Amino acid sequence: MLGSIFYPLSRIITAAVVFFTSIFGGAGLQAAVGNAPPSLDPLPYPRWTHEHLVWEHHGTEDSAMEFVKGFTSRDIPVGIVNIEADWATARNSYVPSDYRYPNMQDMIDRFHAQDIRVIMWTCQMVNDKVFYPGDKSKGEANPDYVYAKEKGYLLSNGKTVKWWGGEGALLDYTNPEAVEWHHGLMDNILDMGVDGWKCDGTDPYIWLLFPAWSGKTGFVRFRQYQRLSYRDFYDYTMEKTGGDAMVWARPTDDAIGFGLPLNFMPRDINFAGWVGDQYNDWAGLRGALNNMFTSAMLNYVNFGSDIGGFRWRGENYEDVFVRWAQLGAFSTIMNNGGGGEHRPWKYDEARADGKHTVTDIYRKFTKLHYELIPYMASSAAWSHERRQPTMRPQFGVPYQYMLGDDILVAPMYQEGNDRTVVFPLGEWIYMFDESKVYKAGMKKLHFPLDEFPVFIRKGAIFPMEGFGEDFTTVRVYPMKGSESFGLYEQDVRGTMLSYTLDKNGLTITTGVTERALMFRVHGQDAPLSVALSGKAVTSAASLDVLKRMDTIGYFADAEGILWIAVPDAAAGIEITITY
Repeated sequence: MLGSIFYPLSRIITAAVVFFTSIFGGAGLQAAVGNAPPSLDPLPYPRWTHEHLVWEHHGTEDSAMEFVKGFTSRDIPVGIVNIEADWATARNSYVPSDYRYPNMQDMIDRFHAQDIRVIMWTCQMVNDKVFYPGDKSKGEANPDYVYAKEKGYLLSNGKTVKWWGGEGALLDYTNPEAVEWHHGLMDNILDMGVDGWKCDGTDPYIWLLFPAWSGKTGFVRFRQYQRLSYRDFYDYTMEKTGGDAMVWARPTDDAIGFGLPLNFMPRDINFAGWVGDQYNDWAGLRGALNNMFTSAMLNYVNFGSDIGGFRWRGENYEDVFVRWAQLGAFSTIMNNGGGGEHRPWKYDEARADGKHTVTDIYRKFTKLHYELIPYMASSAAWSHERRQPTMRPQFGVPYQYMLGDDILVAPMYQEGNDRTVVFPLGEWIYMFDESKVYKAGMKKLHFPLDEFPVFIRKGAIFPMEGFGEDFTTVRVYPMKGSESFGLYEQDVRGTMLSYTLDKNGLTITTGVTERALMFRVHGQDAPLSVALSGKAVTSAASLDVLKRMDTIGYFADAEGILWIAVPDAAAGIEITITY
C-alpha cells in the first residue's frame, strides 16, 4: 500500500527535478528523433556489456576467483567480474595491493581464459593516505597525492574532502598535464589487459569545495567537471582498448534523498549504468526501480541495479532476492554484487518453493537474459539513435515498463505472488505460457516464484539466442499487416527482419546476415506450403531433424509453433508461407 502511494508522489517530485536539471544542469532530456528507421550501423559498444556481471563488496584475488567459480560451477554463466575498490594500495593509485591482489596479472589472465571480462573500480579522487586493509583512518602519505598537489594537478590546490573511501582531493580535469599524468597511472592496469572500469560517482564531492571550485583554467562548474572526468575515462579507455571495453557508471541516483535524483555520467557515452545503493528488502527494490525510471526519463539506454541490494538489513530475504534477480534478467545490464549475501546457492537451505531452489531460478533467468541479448543490444542501439531509453516506464501505472518496443515487464515489487498488470492496447502473450493471451485492461494475475510478469506484444518480430549453438532464433508473433526489427551486429552492418501477413499468407524477409536463423512462428495454423524465393521447402520429421539439416526446412510442432531453419542467409531471404 505504501509503495503504491509513494510511487506517484515520488514520480511527481522526480519529474520536477528532472525538468529543473534539464534546464539548468546541462544533462537534460533530449527529444526523440522522430521515427527514422534503424541505421543498422555496428553497435556503438561491445555486445558483451549485456552479459551477467558479478562482484564482491570486499574481496581478494582468491575470493574473486572462488566467487565466480561458485556461479560457473553451477551452470550459471558469468561474462564480467568487477574487482571492487580495495584492490589498490591507495584509492586510484592503480597499483595492486600486495596484500589482496598480489598476482593481478595472473588473475586477469585466468579470468580471460574462461572468457570472462575483468573491470576495476575507480573514481575521480586522489586520497591523501595510503590505504591499509582493515583500517582506513591510518596510513602514510600517499605519494601520488603529494606529487599531484606539488604539480598543481588537483582542484582547489589539493584541498581534501571526506568521502566514503577516506579523505582525498579531486583530479583537475581542466589541466592537460594532470590528465596525462593520470593516464600514466591508468596504463599500469590497462596494459595488463583489463577490460574497463567501474567508474564510481565521486564527482558530487566538488560541492564540498565551495566556494573555491578552482582548477587550472579558473572556476570549475559541477556539470563541467562531470563531463570532463567521465568523458576522459571513457575516451582514453576506448582509445587504449580499441573500443573493446566497458565503463560502468551511474546514470541517475537518489543521491540527494527524498526521491530527488542526481545524474552522473553523460547519456551519450553511458552504455553500461547501475543505480544504487539500496537495501536488500522490498523498499530497496522499489528504490532501485525509482532510480531506473528516473534514468529512463533522462534517456539513458542501458542500466540495471545491484541484485539483492547493495546495503544489508542484517538478514536475507529470499523472495526479494529472487524477484530482484528476475528484474535483473529483464534489465539491459544484469549485475549482482554488494554487501550481504549475493550467492544464490546460499539461499537454498530454505527452498524457494516446493519444486525449485533459488539457484534453479537464478540459473533459469540468467540464461534467459543471455538469450535476450540480441534483442536488448539492438533495442538499445536504436534507442540511442532516437535519444530514447530502452526501458520505457508506463507512467501512472505502478512499476511497469516496456523493454524496447515489444516486451512488457511488470516487476514484482512487494511481498506475495499476485500482481495487477495493466495491459496497453493490443494483445499480450505471456512469455512463460504462450497459450495465455491478454487484451488491453487491468487484470490481477498469479505468478509462481519461478515465473515473472513478462508479456510479448502480438505483432512483434525479434531475435533471441538460445536455440542450440548454431542458430539465432527469430520469434514471430504475426498479426495482419507488416512489422520489422533492426538487428544490430557487433562489428558489421546489421540487417532488417520483417514480415507481412495478408490474405495470401505470411511472408518473412531479411537482409544480408552471416547468422544462421531459426524462425519460430507463433499462433498460426499448420502451413499448406513453405517456399524460399518461390521454391518449395522440405518438411522435417522432427525439430531435432530440422536442427541437423544443412539446407532450409520447416517443422510444425504439436503446440502450433512453426519452425523454419535457414542455415545460410548470407544473401538475404524471402520465405512465403501459405495456410
